[in-house]
Amino acid sequence: MENIEKAYSTKEISVTLGIGNSTLRKWCLALEKNGYKFFRNDREQRLFVDSDLITLKHFQQLVQNHNMQLDDAARIVVDRFGKGPFQERTDIVPVERRDFNRSNERSNERINQQLLEHIRTQEEYMKKQEKFNEELLRRLDQQKQYINKRLDEHDKLLTASLKASLEAKKKESFWSRFFKIKKKTAN
Repeated sequence: MENIEKAYSTKEISVTLGIGNSTLRKWCLALEKNGYKFFRNDREQRLFVDSDLITLKHFQQLVQNHNMQLDDAARIVVDRFGKGPFQERTDIVPVERRDFNRSNERSNERINQQLLEHIRTQEEYMKKQEKFNEELLRRLDQQKQYINKRLDEHDKLLTASLKASLEAKKKESFWSRFFKIKKKTAN
């Protein structure tokens, strides 16, 4: 006997998950990008079955409760739940609630481990970035000191040059007056 599943529309799934149609579309695209396949009608609109709803609920938990990026959540969900209703698999057998909770706890532990590893990686990157910034600031400080030293030297040379020029003009003016006076007295 063939098992017939009820198909849900996009609107029904959106209402069930408490999200907008555009959000559902983004989620479906992320899942499809990672290999998940949805049923489609003759107009290429997605039709959802119970297994899709379960998959989307887990996806929602990862995205909304764990603030996971869409692609990361999609990879995890596809790894865990397969590639959708077209995938060869056995019929879904109802499990006891405690088995589901254990499975959910293992999944949460795996997600937490992935998040911790990501945090460690980010911390290492931040430490490297901090060292780089410190080295950059040290070099900038050295450059600033060098520039200030060169400007001070330039100012001293310019001041000395101006003083020498002023002295030369004073001497020239003095000798010019001296010879004018000498010429007058000689006449």
